Parts: sequence; structure tokens; C-alpha cells
Amino acid sequence: MSIPGISLCCRFAYPPNSLFLCGPEKQKDLKWYSENQSQDKGTFEILSQFSTLYPYLKLIASFNNIPDLFDERIVAAYWIGNSLLENIPIRRFVSHLEDDLDLKIKIKRKDRQILFDKIVQGGLPHHSFHVLNIYKRTGHLDIPQTIETMDACIINFGKVTKITHNLICVKTQPLTITNGKLTWGNEKERCLIKQGQEDRVISDISVGDYVSYHWGYFCTKLNLNQVMQLRHYTEISMHFASKI
Repeated sequence: MSIPGISLCCRFAYPPNSLFLCGPEKQKDLKWYSENQSQDKGTFEILSQFSTLYPYLKLIASFNNIPDLFDERIVAAYWIGNSLLENIPIRRFVSHLEDDLDLKIKIKRKDRQILFDKIVQGGLPHHSFHVLNIYKRTGHLDIPQTIETMDACIINFGKVTKITHNLICVKTQPLTITNGKLTWGNEKERCLIKQGQEDRVISDISVGDYVSYHWGYFCTKLNLNQVMQLRHYTEISMHFASKI
């Protein structure tokens, strides 16, 4: 099943929105769009109110000459990762964080400089970079991240082992800390929540498939290239998060 860009974005945006962590208080509406893979003017209006997500999509789209912010390539770049991320100028990524996301107000100058040094060294505007390298959440909760919240907030993947009427169980490696560095932990089973009892995306999933997940929710099926891209760009972010 091929998922249009704006519907793909709903799949990743709904999980934290359902927990009132980011985005507008339109949980029921966003769930309906995500579960039914439907889109209309309301979908755009909801997603455009995500104060961190939407500016990132604008940033990636503008430097790849793609006018539609919800083009599937743009959405995939931010949430999963692809080569479009590498076309963003360092200076513009820095100004995006300082000005578009108001980090010059939200975090101390010293911490901003550490963050900007990471961008100069190769940090990219991927969802995982923001999660792992900005020490305070920039959604509704202005509090420090922990390893538990970082593990929940990154987009991770697993291999499906079992599907029940309301859960998808996968083998996956959680994020952990070893000797002060972010690493992948030992493989474990994790059972993911479907995005509603009538989740249409689940019909395309079989045991042995790879799927993505976010805040404990099943998001999408991944092909092998997407698995490699997600792992690659997440590990870049992990590398910089482990630098002092």
C-alpha cells in the first residue's frame, strides 16, 4: 500500500498528538485521518499547527525546490530519512533552530553553541536529531528529555512476529545508554498499538515485515531501503548526541 505524503505524515504525527505532547487538540480528527487514510483541507490545517514538525517540512521543501510541503519525499525525509536532508545549508539549519523554533529563547547560549557545532560537523534536520540533540522538548512540555522519552520519541523499527486484533508485536532494539553513549540495546519484543480498531494500514502487514513505530504506536510498513535509511540517519543523530 502506497501512502500519500500527507497521510504518511498523519501516521507519525498522531501518536504524540494522542498523548497531548504536540500539535493542536484535534486528537479525534487526526486519529480519523490516520486510521482511515483520508485527507482533506482539515488534514492540512491540523498538521500545519504542529509547531516543530511544520517548520521542518518547510525547511526541507524550500531547499529541495519542492513546493508541496506534504510531498511524500519531504515527509519521508523528516520522519524516516533520505538524501533530501543533505541539501540543507548549515547556516539555514542553524537559523531555523534559532529563529523558526525560537531556541534562542528556549535554551541557553552555551547549549545552543554546542548544538550548532554539531550541525557544522554534519548534523542533519532529521526528526531524530531534534529528539536526541535538543535537551528540552519543544512541543507542549518544556522539560528535559530522558532516555525513556527519547526511546519513545524517535521513530524506530521492528520485525513483525505476531499480529492480534489490536496489537502488532515486533522484535526491535530499543535506545539505551552504554558508557555514557547512546547505543542500541539488546533485541526485545515490543507490542505496538494500532491507530484505531479500523486501522486500514494494518491490512498490508504480515509476519516477517518491517514496520516503524512512534510512542508505542504502529505507524507504517517499511521496505528494506527505508529500514536502512531510518537506521542510518538515526545513528548520525545518536553519534552527535553522544558527543560532549
